[in-house]
Amino acid sequence: MGSINHHRAKLFNILHKPSPQNKTARYVNYFLAFLIFTNALCVALETVSWMQFAYHKLFVGFEILSTSVFVVEYLSRLWVCVEQARFSAPITGRIRYALTPLAILDLLVISTIWTSVDLRFLRMARIVRLLRVLHLEDFEESLQRIAKGLRMRKELIIVSITLMVICIYAASAVVYQLEQKAQPTVFTSIPATFWWGIVSLTTVGYGDMIPQTPLGRLFSGCIFVFGIGVFALPMAIVTAVIIEASADNSLSPLCKKCGHPISAEKVEKSYIEHR
Repeated sequence: MGSINHHRAKLFNILHKPSPQNKTARYVNYFLAFLIFTNALCVALETVSWMQFAYHKLFVGFEILSTSVFVVEYLSRLWVCVEQARFSAPITGRIRYALTPLAILDLLVISTIWTSVDLRFLRMARIVRLLRVLHLEDFEESLQRIAKGLRMRKELIIVSITLMVICIYAASAVVYQLEQKAQPTVFTSIPATFWWGIVSLTTVGYGDMIPQTPLGRLFSGCIFVFGIGVFALPMAIVTAVIIEASADNSLSPLCKKCGHPISAEKVEKSYIEHR
């Protein structure tokens, strides 16, 4: 029993808490990262008709092999998850782990081999697990700072998205009223005109739905000027968060040993201890 627990703990450190200093964890996660990226490449190449026809057996064989590896990985994670305090219960703990977002994503991606819907592209999201072992701690820390900044401004983001939705709806409804009689086969309904509102206010402008009446064009010109500002709001908020996160990182003192930023709390604690 002790030997089993020992091996389970070692496997836990490889799969759930990989450290760059752990060679086995490094190699295992390098292999998983390679498998994930190769899967993403194969999913893209399979959509090329001549490649799908010429290398069909190779694609199928690689899919069976990689899915088998992911099944073993999933079952292994499920087995060793009890090493964590919150999942320590043998049965209920594993059930709670299986209901976590990443575990659900793992299971969903694995199950696609038996379904008609191809969701294999979701495997790229699993690379998040491997950030630490791939020496991308700084990248992970930057994402955390940006996520924290976005959470702090969630009300602003909700308001800006609400304004975008209102703008699209109002613009589409007015243009439908102005253009429906002139172009009944183009502006067939307000929901159909949403397409015009989205591609126009985002300045994409495919040109498949264009106002023809003078009032329609006048209104469209006015709404375009107003819409640029409304649609720029979310990106302005995100840009401000990124700049703030970058500034916080650059102003933080660096650790002499690892070179990573030191938080203000650690600096204050160190100062108090050395007084």
